Amino acid sequence: MTKSNSLTTSQTAELLGVAPHTVQKWVDAGVLRAWKTVGGHRRVAADSVEAMLRDREAMQQATPVEKMSVMLVEDDADTAELMQAMIGELWPQAHVRLARDGFSALLDAGKLPPDVLITDINLPGLDGIEMLRSLNQHPGTRNMRVVFVTNHSPTELQRFGPLPSGVPVLRKPIQITDLRRVLGGDRGIATELGS
Repeated sequence: MTKSNSLTTSQTAELLGVAPHTVQKWVDAGVLRAWKTVGGHRRVAADSVEAMLRDREAMQQATPVEKMSVMLVEDDADTAELMQAMIGELWPQAHVRLARDGFSALLDAGKLPPDVLITDINLPGLDGIEMLRSLNQHPGTRNMRVVFVTNHSPTELQRFGPLPSGVPVLRKPIQITDLRRVLGGDRGIATELGS
């Protein structure tokens, strides 16, 4: 690619309105295409950034999802930050709440059930599967969409007991295309939630 077809991490961050480390995380996760120069500097494909800006604009012009709330349950700070950025790209109007462990998430979601719950399976104290079983006892959470995320293999997941049927499981590192596929993107989730 020629120089005009690429951007520095700082230029990309400025165009997208995010911090440079968020751009780096998006590159690492495959959200943005990039490469390193001979001198070791990262360059981001300009058309990749333009596509993200077009997607963002299209989502903002779509029917707003003003009432949608997403609870993200993740104890790893870097993974939580990356997933929050992805959720922000997919659903710019969504309100994201973060919980670091299963007990906190259970209490928070029991008081104010989210529309979408994205949870790690292996959490400190109370794992994501047990948390979901407890939440399913609460009538207000029965219509909530749930996505499990994990870095465990299917064999390793057996120690947590049977997974609830119909709940998608995404492997870490999570890709934005995976979230879009299981939750339908801005318009899909708006239709699903009746917004």
